[in-house]
Amino acid sequence: MAGRRLVNIRRHDIVICGGGLVGASLALALAPLPLDICLLDPAPFAPAPRADDRTFTIAQGSKRALMTLGAWSRLSRADFQPITEIEVSDRSGRFGLAHILAEEQGVDALGYVTGNAALLAALYGALGTTAVTLRQGRFGGLVRDANQATITLADGHETERIACRLLVGADGTNSAVRAACGIGVYGHDYGRCAIVSNCRVSRPRPHTAFERFTANGPIAALPIGDDRYTFVVSRPDGEQWQALDETDFLDRLADVFGDRLGRLLAASPRLRFPLMRQQAREWVAPHVVLVGNAAHTLHPVAGQGFNLGLRDVAVLAERLAQACRAHADYGDRAWLGDYARARQADVANTTRFTDGLVRLFAPRQLPLAAARGLALNLIDALPGLKRALAVRTMGLKAPLPRLFRELKP
Repeated sequence: MAGRRLVNIRRHDIVICGGGLVGASLALALAPLPLDICLLDPAPFAPAPRADDRTFTIAQGSKRALMTLGAWSRLSRADFQPITEIEVSDRSGRFGLAHILAEEQGVDALGYVTGNAALLAALYGALGTTAVTLRQGRFGGLVRDANQATITLADGHETERIACRLLVGADGTNSAVRAACGIGVYGHDYGRCAIVSNCRVSRPRPHTAFERFTANGPIAALPIGDDRYTFVVSRPDGEQWQALDETDFLDRLADVFGDRLGRLLAASPRLRFPLMRQQAREWVAPHVVLVGNAAHTLHPVAGQGFNLGLRDVAVLAERLAQACRAHADYGDRAWLGDYARARQADVANTTRFTDGLVRLFAPRQLPLAAARGLALNLIDALPGLKRALAVRTMGLKAPLPRLFRELKP
């Protein structure tokens, strides 16, 4: 008919909306299955994504998963920094110090610090050896029926549709997939922002990470090589801190962090993002499932966000492999509900752990400040308590799934 535009429909078994770290990891985990997988993201899937200053803490358990996926071996030695010591201190209480050492825990490293760009490039490199379809496009909307989900695309691709048996929302805290399904969220706004900057220091302590609690919120300092550290500062006045010139920013940072790394010499432009705890009210809907920050967002105080999302990936990949073996409908809500139930305890416990740290170390009252200092001293003095904290930090606390062993139907 004249004037009527033809609609082009592409079909896949599973479409993963969101090509970030969690979405790319899931695509790799599903690649061995006899399924047609598509990874959809608005940004181009470049071999080397544009550089940014974001860094992530990779727990021991997550490193094992990334090794199995074939991504870790694609990182150069300069792309990650092992953490062999974590120093935790409380400034507001004026005392209280704890050290967690890899040697005491019988491991080579408690975790690893790597950049978003380097890890994403490694994941994309591994995906290039698979049959996964990488599709650039922006999610525009969703229609579901009894058999499938059909995605519309935005940004000039309105005549294209993508149909699939299962749509995975891996598109972050402000998930468009979650919103299209009418799934609400609940949580807590901490009323603070995180300010992130890479700084040069005069007295680096190789392979040592710092978590310092102040009256205005925690400060993390993560080693990223040579004399450089990534600082993550929680502030109620984040906009003001972001607007400071370099000299004033370094002066204020030195005032709250102290001289543990000597003088702060230079700082990259600051990034700012709001701090919140958020969880989706439902993780599954017919032919739709959520993973990573689309399902849950944490305060970054303990560096657990990506590691928690990677455990989502591990469990969901196992459930989908089981569905393939059983020749079952992997888009059925019953199969997807098993995934959501399997993740509840780990997500709840990790959320309580991070939220508890924030609340314990946030108040200014002197009795609580003294209790915080005492708690840190007890952690340092009691091997069992320190071991429990280290195990959770290393991502080994939760009952681990078959963490990305070869998935065969």
